[in-house]
Amino acid sequence: MNNAKYYNDSLAYDFELFMPKTQHSPRAEIVKMPKKRVNKAARRVARREVSKTVSIIMVGILLVSMICAGIAIRVEISEVNSQIIKAKNDLAALSGEETRIDMEFEQMMSYKNIETAAQAMGMRKIDKSQIVYIRVNDTNKAIDANGNVLTAENE
Repeated sequence: MNNAKYYNDSLAYDFELFMPKTQHSPRAEIVKMPKKRVNKAARRVARREVSKTVSIIMVGILLVSMICAGIAIRVEISEVNSQIIKAKNDLAALSGEETRIDMEFEQMMSYKNIETAAQAMGMRKIDKSQIVYIRVNDTNKAIDANGNVLTAENE
């Protein structure tokens, strides 16, 4: 193996670190750069790039806000739909209750129940002795329960 080239070249060591330092003035090292002249066309191009970037950001914000608004509207619609379903269920329950109450009322108002209540109050069915037939020939007349004859001339 030939390692002589590493000893002949200064690749392994930087001898300048060991050399005495020379005094340099700080002003000598400062290099003044010439002022760049920016022409108007370059400024316009820069402004257009900035305005493009801002417009892209604004469009992105607009799209995100539209998506969020759409989600919020869908959430609101689903809440209203659930309230409608609840109201429909309540309506169905109340209509069933109404049907039950109507049936109960009809049972209470049946002929048999009315007859029982009337008998409890001391009423009785009509019999043939209570029926009075009136025959009208030429004149209008009526006989009351006491047997008095009433005609149109008496009134």
